Amino acid sequence: MHDERLYDEKELEKSWLLSYSDLITLLFVIVIIIAAMQTKSIQSQKEDVQKEKASLEKVHESLDLLNLQKLELQREVYQLEARQKELKGETEKEGSQDTVSVPKRPMGMSDSSERDMETVRNQLSSALAELNLDYEETEEGLRIRLPETILFTSGSADLQAQGKQVVGTVAGVLKRFEHKVRIEGYTDDVPITRSSYQSNWELSSARAISVMREMVNAHSLPASRFTVAGLGEYKPLVDNSNAENRAKNRRVEIVILGEKE
Repeated sequence: MHDERLYDEKELEKSWLLSYSDLITLLFVIVIIIAAMQTKSIQSQKEDVQKEKASLEKVHESLDLLNLQKLELQREVYQLEARQKELKGETEKEGSQDTVSVPKRPMGMSDSSERDMETVRNQLSSALAELNLDYEETEEGLRIRLPETILFTSGSADLQAQGKQVVGTVAGVLKRFEHKVRIEGYTDDVPITRSSYQSNWELSSARAISVMREMVNAHSLPASRFTVAGLGEYKPLVDNSNAENRAKNRRVEIVILGEKE
């Protein structure tokens, strides 16, 4: 009897260990459940973020499409205006073959702004001379031709370091004046095969926009001064009969207009 009581007392002393073990096991299960719920919550949040990101990407794609459609309309309007000017010039030429031609001042330019344009011309000539570039005087204003080799790699609309330097030089001159600016992109007639752009006019539009963004974002010129146009292969300087001529046609032109903002 004495031994049995002693055995029961020892078992009673150990019984609290069983209860403690059950409590620890229960707590461990609760922690696992909470961790699983937290993991599921995090995964759900990640899925929500991915859905929002996909929605934003669709919105951006829609905006890019609208911008490209707008540029296409601008290109068509520009072509019609250019054709109209060409026909008008031919008519005037036929009616004034015996008269002496007098250079015209840029369109929209008054006497005072003509003096301003003369200052722009002098400063631009000095700045471009350092880059071995030149400009052309037209009825609209001053036209700067920048070849593709300076600005971009083939099939790309991302400005190279040298291109940013050239654009920055022109922007430095434009900062001192208020004349409006038109930026035009051009390509050759070779169809695009290895590029993220589906056509030459899309590539030319993207390049014109890239130059404008550099002037606006990097040099703080007001965006309201700019218009852009992508003309693709439709306005070549020379025929596309050989590689040298095609290289001349791949360009971006910056036109400083006589009209002020």
